[in-house]
Amino acid sequence: MIQRIQTIFLILYIGALVCTFFFPVWQKISFDQNNSVNVMVTGYVSGVDFSRGDSSILYDNFFVSGLIIASCIIALISIFSYKNRLNQIKLGALNSLITSILIIYFLYEIFYNDMYIDINDKISFLISFYLIFLAIFFNFLSNRFIRKDELLVRESERIR
Repeated sequence: MIQRIQTIFLILYIGALVCTFFFPVWQKISFDQNNSVNVMVTGYVSGVDFSRGDSSILYDNFFVSGLIIASCIIALISIFSYKNRLNQIKLGALNSLITSILIIYFLYEIFYNDMYIDINDKISFLISFYLIFLAIFFNFLSNRFIRKDELLVRESERIR
């Protein structure tokens, strides 16, 4: 029963999260008086690149990468536990929680981290930020179809 539609959505969920490793999540840029870039901070899943003039500093965020990898592993476990739909629903809820924590963390980094709070000229969310929302959407769809299958099975057992 791996060929069900929720399996496709879970594979798309994993694909969206894996793609977040390759693109930046957010960027903040501060300009000088003569419109040249003074400070540029780019946030990736695995780290933050803080560039001030000619120098550049990389801050690592390994726990964010760990959360994404854990979420992908949980989705794989959910794909192969198709015989226990209630377990799949619980794993899908856990994946939703993890991806929501990721979004909250990135929003905190952008708006409330003391290191970047003085950079307010240009703030932009980049493709990986939207890929995380796309992953949440795919997880929602897979959970919806898993629930639909569970209701169908329970209705057929009630008829017997």
